[in-house]
Amino acid sequence: NKLASRALLSVYKVELYEPPQAEDGLLQVKLTLDQDAWRKRRRFDGFVLLVAHPEMSGTAGDVVQLYRAKDAVEKDFQTIKTDLNLRPVFHHTDPKVRAHITLCMLALLLERTLEDRLRRSKHPMTAPACLEELASVRLNMLKTEPDLDHSYVITEANKRQTAILRSLRMTQLLEPEQIAEQLHPRPPP
Repeated sequence: NKLASRALLSVYKVELYEPPQAEDGLLQVKLTLDQDAWRKRRRFDGFVLLVAHPEMSGTAGDVVQLYRAKDAVEKDFQTIKTDLNLRPVFHHTDPKVRAHITLCMLALLLERTLEDRLRRSKHPMTAPACLEELASVRLNMLKTEPDLDHSYVITEANKRQTAILRSLRMTQLLEPEQIAEQLHPRPPP
């Protein structure tokens, strides 16, 4: 049964025999590997047969490219589960499930876009490494006494962070005046 479950019956010769000194009537199994059958079976190891619908347009190269692209999709789902640090969320309605999946896909799209820009820039690094490098640059809200007026202060980027933002064409994040123009503080409660 074990050989059959692994489709190995065709390469082994199976013999049952009773050993001469066995008094309990138990049978022994002797397995002999058929070397020719094994070599014949292994001759196509490493080959993959891809089958496409006959009406599919495109070349054999296109089919191979599609097949390889499936690996990218599988890696993307692995990224969603691990690198983006999304914890399990238990939704009970279809709209919430769709919204969660949409957010996951948007996060993945942002990560891929960032990695693409980094690859084309002078700073080849992964998106997680880039985000870690830029993590200390923050927008800080300050409240002052006595009227608790709000103001925003940006942590100044160091030389490496500045170079990364310039290569990503995100220089507007380096200019406090440009950021201040975009901010619309909420009124204090």
